[in-house]
Amino acid sequence: MTTTSTAASAMPGGRIHPEAGSTFVFLGPSLPLAEAERILPLPVVWRPPIRRGDLPRAVAAGARRVAIIDGEFGQSLAVSVTEIKAALTHGVEIWGASSMGALRAAECSRLGMRGFGWIYRGFAAGVLQADDEVALLFNPWSGEAVTLPLVSFRWSLGEAAAEGLISPTDAPALLAAARRVRYAERTLDALRIAARQQPWETSMTSLLDWMERDPLRADRKRLDALELLQTLARELT
Repeated sequence: MTTTSTAASAMPGGRIHPEAGSTFVFLGPSLPLAEAERILPLPVVWRPPIRRGDLPRAVAAGARRVAIIDGEFGQSLAVSVTEIKAALTHGVEIWGASSMGALRAAECSRLGMRGFGWIYRGFAAGVLQADDEVALLFNPWSGEAVTLPLVSFRWSLGEAAAEGLISPTDAPALLAAARRVRYAERTLDALRIAARQQPWETSMTSLLDWMERDPLRADRKRLDALELLQTLARELT
């Protein structure tokens, strides 16, 4: 989103390889560009989070394969199902994961869009339903996320419960508490404050401590972006 995301603004360090040909990747705060380039070292046109109008421009520029990871939200900003359908009709492969890509892949899988990752599967199954599951704020200069998307909290909650770090009976209350904190304010510190003097405060503290100890494992959007890019790298080599 803008300084929101599923996302906005320019991609810090974003580079275009004019000779790259046919593969475009729209990426933002879900994964640092340098890490993405190590996974997918092939010539690729790297673009910032997708917004309305970007997909037809990519097709006009010769894209034959488009991977959507991050994108802007808002009725007039988001890449539309109509744009995706038109690109697919023109024979363009469209892949999606992690953020806006996961949302649109769940909506457009019947049209031929390919979805990847836990978040995509959650939307496709109806377990995840709201756009704000993947919403966050990010630093427009560094591209780093500064708030926590609900979907990563939800993922971490399941992982911590499976490891016995929190009581499963507290899980619904923890998720409800995280949902009540607006996406633009949802940080680990804000969640600690929300848990004060609640009967499930100990469980929230244990969960947040786990997320701080292993932030890469707790970041489900990052994990799904990696899955898409790793699959793309295998198919292109």
